[in-house]
Amino acid sequence: MISGKTKFIIIALFVALLGVGGFVANKLEAVEVGGACEPHKDSCTGRDAACLTSDTEKYCSISCVAAGDCPASMKCEEIQSDTYSAKDGAKTKTVKMCVKS
Repeated sequence: MISGKTKFIIIALFVALLGVGGFVANKLEAVEVGGACEPHKDSCTGRDAACLTSDTEKYCSISCVAAGDCPASMKCEEIQSDTYSAKDGAKTKTVKMCVKS
């Protein structure tokens, strides 16, 4: 018969293994800024990352304050977006994101 302590160790190891597997899978699917993406898949990485849709493509972007926050091939611009403030839940219409030139 397996003791209670052994069962606990087996369960803890199994949960840890699942956690590591999920972390590795998430990192393998991560898309860098400027890379192709699909909206609503949550695969973009970076600060306030999002998948932006232009007339010609869908690509990952991050929030910015100035041009220096963006990769060299992108610029920081205000875009239209329905977002909500974390402070008070108020709806915001424009946000600054790195966009392809």
